[in-house]
Amino acid sequence: MEKRLTDLEMHSMEQENTIDTLNREVLKQQLQIQKLEVQLKYLMAKIDSINKEGELSVDTSQEPPPPHY
Repeated sequence: MEKRLTDLEMHSMEQENTIDTLNREVLKQQLQIQKLEVQLKYLMAKIDSINKEGELSVDTSQEPPPPHY
């Protein structure tokens, strides 16, 4: 009976260790995701600003039609 109790305690300790390890990994991944979200928002804003600059600088009304017209 005592051996069985000891085995159960060992198993419980192993599970606690595994849970702690998994929690650390989840936290690490969450921090990476947050960092990537910030970078993505920055890049999206940068792309939007480039697109808006391109729209403002392109004036197609002054361009002559292509030669095939």
